[in-house]
Amino acid sequence: MGRHSKKNARPAAVRSYLTAGVTAGFTSIAMAGVGTLMLTEKNDAPSAHYDVMLASDDCAIGSAGCDEVTGGGDHVATVAAAVTTTASRPLFGPGGWLIGDGRDALVLNPTCKSVCNGENGGIFGGNGGDGAFGGKGGDSSGWFGQAGDGGDGVDAKYTVGADGKVVKTAAVAGGAGGAATGLFGKGGAGGKGGSDNNTQKSATASANNAKGAKGGDGGAGDTPGAGGKGGDATSNAGSATGGTGGDGGRSGAGGGTGGVGGAGGDATVHSKPASGKKLEAVGGDGGTGGDAPFGTAGAGGKGGKGSSTNGDGSDAYGGTGGDGGNTNSGRAGRGGDGGDALNGSGGEAGGGDGGNGGMSKVANSPGILGWGGNGGDGGNGSAATANKASGGSGGSGGRGGILGPNGSAGKDGHGNAPAAAASASPSDSSSSTE
Repeated sequence: MGRHSKKNARPAAVRSYLTAGVTAGFTSIAMAGVGTLMLTEKNDAPSAHYDVMLASDDCAIGSAGCDEVTGGGDHVATVAAAVTTTASRPLFGPGGWLIGDGRDALVLNPTCKSVCNGENGGIFGGNGGDGAFGGKGGDSSGWFGQAGDGGDGVDAKYTVGADGKVVKTAAVAGGAGGAATGLFGKGGAGGKGGSDNNTQKSATASANNAKGAKGGDGGAGDTPGAGGKGGDATSNAGSATGGTGGDGGRSGAGGGTGGVGGAGGDATVHSKPASGKKLEAVGGDGGTGGDAPFGTAGAGGKGGKGSSTNGDGSDAYGGTGGDGGNTNSGRAGRGGDGGDALNGSGGEAGGGDGGNGGMSKVANSPGILGWGGNGGDGGNGSAATANKASGGSGGSGGRGGILGPNGSAGKDGHGNAPAAAASASPSDSSSSTE
C-alpha cells in the first residue's frame, strides 16, 4: 500500500490534496507549487516544513536514497524546495520564492558590512538581487531573467590599535555576478575589487606594500556578465600590485557572446627604495574572457597600468592581458592588451604582455569549425631615463578547429623615453574588445 502525504496538525483535506497532487516531470513541480499555495492559510505558523510522499512510490522527496529528480525509487521530480514556507520569504512578489524577484543584499540585511549576498529569484521566475560589499549577486530563473550584479569589494582599512600599532584589514574582492538559469537570461556583472591605499612608512618593509583585490567573475547566461575590474593599489613607501580582473561569464548553448574579462587594477609607487632594495609598481592582470560554445567568446581584460611617479629608482610594469575565451564551433575571444608602464623616477618601465587568443576546443580535443582568437597587443613602456623602457610582447593567436583558421598574434608594444613621463599619472584601464 502506497504512502501518502504526512504533516503536523494540518486539515485532512490538505493531506488528501497533496497525496494526489504530484506527477512525473514538469507537472510534478507545478503541482507542488500549487499544493504549497493551498497550504498558506491565515492561521499558519510563521514557518512550517512538509515532507511530500507519493501514493505510487515509496520514498519521501529529499530522504536518503530517494531520487532527487523524480522523488521515489529513481524516478520523480524535485519538489522539496517547493514545500517549505517561511515568514521571511513569501510565495509571490518581491522576495517570492515561487515567483518573484530576489531582494538586494542590503534590503535583506541593512546592517551587513561585508560579503552581503543578493537573493535568488523565485524558482518559477524572477530576477536576482544585487550583492553588496563583495557579496554575490542572486541567480535569476525563468525566461528573460536578469541575475543580480556582484557587489563592489571593500577597500583596505588601516586602524590604530590600543597599543598604538597600525592594524591592516586587507581589501575585499568583488562579488561574482549571479547566473541566469532560464532562456534568454542575462548574467550579473562582477563587482570591482577593493583598492589599497597604503600611506604607512613603517620600519617593517612589508607593512608598506599595497595590494588591490580581485574583481568578481561575471555570471553565466545567454547574455553573460562582464568580469569586474581589479582593485587599484598605491604605496607611499613600499611596492604596489593591482588586483586581477574578474573572468567573464560563460554564455549559454544558444550561441551568445561570452562575457568580457575585467581589467586589471592600476598600481602606483611614490617612494625611493632603500639602498640595495627594490620597489615595484605592477599592474594587475586582466581577467579571462568567458567561453561561448557556439557563439563569440569574450575578450580578455586589459592589464592594469604600473606607475612610478616620485620614487627615485623604483620600477614600473604593466599587467598582462587576460586570455580570450574558448569556443566549440564559434569564434574564440581576443586576448586582452597588456597594460602600459610609466616611470619618471629613473627606474625601469616595462609594458605588460598581451593575452593569448582563445581556442576552438571540445574537451581536450580541437573543435571542427571554430575560429581561433587573436592575441592581444603588448603594452607600452615610457621612462624618463634612456634605455630603461620596453614594450610587452603581443599575445599568441589561438588555435582554430580542424577546419577553422588560427588566430593572429598580437602586436608587440614599444618603449620610449619621453621627458613627460615623470608627470604622467595612472588612469583607469578598460577591457579589450574584439
